[in-house]
Amino acid sequence: MSRLSKILTKKNIIWFLFMFAFLLICLELFGRIYLTKVLQKSTNQKFRFNSYRIYEHVPGFKEGDGKRNWIEINSNGFRRLNNISAAKPTNTYRIFFMGGSAAHGISSSPPYPVVHIYPEETIDAYLEKLLKEKYPKTNFEVINAAVTGYKTHQHTAYILSELLDYDPDLVIFFDGANDHYVSNPCYNLYKDNEYQFWKKRLQKPGFSGYVDYCMLWLAKVSGFARGYLSWKMQKDAFAYEGVHFLGIEHPNDKSTISSHSYAAKKTFLRSVETNVSILKNNNINAIVSLQPMLVLRDTNLLSAEEKRWLHKDRSIQLLYPYVKTELQELCKKQNLSFVDLVPVFNETTYQSKQLFIDYCHLNAAGGEIVAKKLFSSVDSIYVNSLKK
Repeated sequence: MSRLSKILTKKNIIWFLFMFAFLLICLELFGRIYLTKVLQKSTNQKFRFNSYRIYEHVPGFKEGDGKRNWIEINSNGFRRLNNISAAKPTNTYRIFFMGGSAAHGISSSPPYPVVHIYPEETIDAYLEKLLKEKYPKTNFEVINAAVTGYKTHQHTAYILSELLDYDPDLVIFFDGANDHYVSNPCYNLYKDNEYQFWKKRLQKPGFSGYVDYCMLWLAKVSGFARGYLSWKMQKDAFAYEGVHFLGIEHPNDKSTISSHSYAAKKTFLRSVETNVSILKNNNINAIVSLQPMLVLRDTNLLSAEEKRWLHKDRSIQLLYPYVKTELQELCKKQNLSFVDLVPVFNETTYQSKQLFIDYCHLNAAGGEIVAKKLFSSVDSIYVNSLKK
């Protein structure tokens, strides 16, 4: 090889490395700007793998604009500003609030207008405030143990693996949107959970799995890698839902209802009954509540903002009375409090008032309404506990 050829080859290598580095910098800048400015999300990971629950919060996670955080995860993995001790302090009444994203209190994201739910605007924060105002001599802890995307069977693993060790007095379940309106008789809560990102990568390793693993490692320091993983996991979840969806097309309403009744018994009802039975066996009280949804709100009461993004889901509207009855019967059998939160959102008091930030997530006003509705049941259980 001539001297000129060596120089040209060296220049080509340098040029390639320069362009490669430039491309990486551009991708990183794009990822960070898109996450922080468009989605208004943190460039750090909020979730990590969990052996029992599939995924969990990263302790210490924070999300905000540099001036104030709208989400903080404490060292225990709960959405709470202060840490809590496993050993319950004296004169403390400890409540865990469980559910999915609506219970957790997440920010909305495109295509919906971005709205943030701050720590004092979550349902648990409002409920804790109400209890402390009525009983100032008692230390109430209403702890947000809800995790975005969680279904009722993940509560089971959470209760058994961690929450029982915190010696709770009461657990409130706030569920509905994620798994209660199932109409697919073949759906399996455990096998068909859509958030099993690593399942096929571990069972059938390949090049794409290697790339994803590298991105997982890079996500510790890279906003682009963090964005890529979020996109990939959502992409996988949607693709998986297309095959193992909770709801499927039925020829008529009778078929939809019949399929739901069959599926409910082996999915969420079984999980709910398991969860409350575990608590009862450990002398822990429970409240089962059915979360409100935009599609179940009277359209005449919607705010102008809510009307703009309303997507009528006939399946949910059709199955709501049956889901309500199923939960009522289960709670009656278990001698538990059941709170249906749908009717309160249809009271004319709230006409034209915005209570949702998208199809099921609540704004501050909606969260406060839920807390006030739950308060009476919590208050009754607390008063009865004093008599024992």
